[in-house]
Amino acid sequence: MPNDVLHLKNDELSVELSRFGGSLLAATWRGIPFLKPATTAGVASQRFGAEASFPLVPFGNRIEGNSFTFDGERFFLEPNTPADPFCLHGDGWLSEWEVKSHSGEQARLSYVHAERAGSPYAYEAVEEVWLDGSTLVLSLAVTNMSPRTLPFGLGHHPFFPRTAETRLKAKAKRIWGERTGHLPDAPGPIARTLDFTEANTLPARWMNNAYDGWDGEAAIEWPEHQLALRLETQGPFGCFMIYSPDADADFFCFEPMTHLPNAHNMPNEDGGLVALHPGQSLAGTIRFRLAH
Repeated sequence: MPNDVLHLKNDELSVELSRFGGSLLAATWRGIPFLKPATTAGVASQRFGAEASFPLVPFGNRIEGNSFTFDGERFFLEPNTPADPFCLHGDGWLSEWEVKSHSGEQARLSYVHAERAGSPYAYEAVEEVWLDGSTLVLSLAVTNMSPRTLPFGLGHHPFFPRTAETRLKAKAKRIWGERTGHLPDAPGPIARTLDFTEANTLPARWMNNAYDGWDGEAAIEWPEHQLALRLETQGPFGCFMIYSPDADADFFCFEPMTHLPNAHNMPNEDGGLVALHPGQSLAGTIRFRLAH
């Protein structure tokens, strides 16, 4: 099908966007990659190979037991990938999106998810990607098309290059431990080695943790490439995930989210999900500003 991969380009940035998964396949600034395609081929689309980032809708991460109770009713979801027992990252990243508009520096995609067996959700998601000088802008919105009120969340799952000197800065109030099934454990204070309030290198060991109380901003520096990225959010992005396998990995993930993993099974004021009545929407925007 034509326009399966959309090319966006200006004097500073070059981005490849796939309508499969609404995923970014590549992103460079002045020829330098600032997103890293995943090492596992076809994480999202399973069509073009590796993805560099993909949208999380109508929620991100995992839901314990693939079930949750909301407004007195119990709901169940089915696993959506052969590699994970949970319904992982919602539906958008595994689905075909429709191209609504595309120009040299902008694209707008839409995905409509009808309620069906294996999920209570029915919604329309709209993703907009555009280039503004040295800034890549990702906008994501979801509208509840179900006849019932349901909890929704949004996020994006970028893979960033990891070098020996990569430094991350992101201010949060708490970190959540990881337990069996890659689910969050109890929250607690942030250990020095996992504290990115001031720019800090990533730990050498496995890391797959959620943070909350985030101020919605982050910065990444790659001194070897004289490259710096400032991440800014607009909307209810109060959480982020960091996934970093080990020091030998050539990537790490910093995932802005509006909610915590497994928020469906937490008190609403703790988890961050937003209850949307039929026809209501949730939206957020993430900006990646590149510079030397």
